[in-house]
Amino acid sequence: MLTWLKSVSKPFFIVLVGFIVLTRFQGCQYIAAYSGAGFAANLPDATSIAKPISCNTQALQVMSYNVRYGSTTIEAVANRFRGGDTGDGYLPWSVRIPEIRARIASYAPDLLGLQEMETDADIGGIVPLDTYTLVTYHLGSFQYGDSALLFKTSRFEKLDSGQMWLGHTPDLPMSLGFSRLAMIRYVNWVMLREKSTGFTFMFVNTHFDNASKNKEPSATLFRERIASLTKGLPMIVSGDFNTTAGNERYRRLMGSDENPPLLINSFALFNGQIGNQASHPNKLIDHILVGGPCKTEVEQWLVDTRQLKNGQRMSDHNPIFARLRFTS
Repeated sequence: MLTWLKSVSKPFFIVLVGFIVLTRFQGCQYIAAYSGAGFAANLPDATSIAKPISCNTQALQVMSYNVRYGSTTIEAVANRFRGGDTGDGYLPWSVRIPEIRARIASYAPDLLGLQEMETDADIGGIVPLDTYTLVTYHLGSFQYGDSALLFKTSRFEKLDSGQMWLGHTPDLPMSLGFSRLAMIRYVNWVMLREKSTGFTFMFVNTHFDNASKNKEPSATLFRERIASLTKGLPMIVSGDFNTTAGNERYRRLMGSDENPPLLINSFALFNGQIGNQASHPNKLIDHILVGGPCKTEVEQWLVDTRQLKNGQRMSDHNPIFARLRFTS
């Protein structure tokens, strides 16, 4: 018996050490990075980007929407093991797709940030990819669209794009979060040039984790690496920040102690009627933010609280929409 234990203890110990290295020290991520997948693309250097000759743009229609589990894979697993029940009381993704697609199309956004998506095919089910260019994370055939963003191909030219991972190693793709057992989260960005004017700006989309151990340091990281770029670069940010306006974490990610602030919420620039108190922007965790050297005018801002036609909720979030323009 003792001999047998000795014979199995060594390989067991090796496997255990290997497992710890691969998880605790993100071995799989480093192996992928060094074997060809690469590290995250460098963020733009705002100080080296020439300011636009003119800040004047036509209206930009921007939408942010957390669709709740936009994944055929999740639905397939639920169908196989739970009789189709996803355990959250919401209708399956395939049932919600047609109305989500119609809702997004009704706003014809120029810039669209989605959260809780998975594959390109899932995204293509609600947004026509012959009209929009999709930016999301790919590693070979693996696709991770939790912070997918899209822009109208006919209007904008992509100059650069990449991701920043919300964890201790933000340049390591698929990096674990600050709390390692939480969902992997990232910031997705693209540098765009408006074809008709040459106006250059950065569009960013993200989804912060809902656990404080992750979203607190994520706010600091976002401010240091992303919001700070607005000192020399026009920027539009969409996302589910799991953070309401007014608390300390929100002020930190916005850079509110700067003069002027690094980012400002688009609703704060809108002079029209906001809507009912249930959807008041101060109660929301989804935001459309703007910043940079140009002035920003917000012509329309709203939260779409309409339900599915059968009266059930389309998602546990409502889409946020803003029509804005940059001016001199």
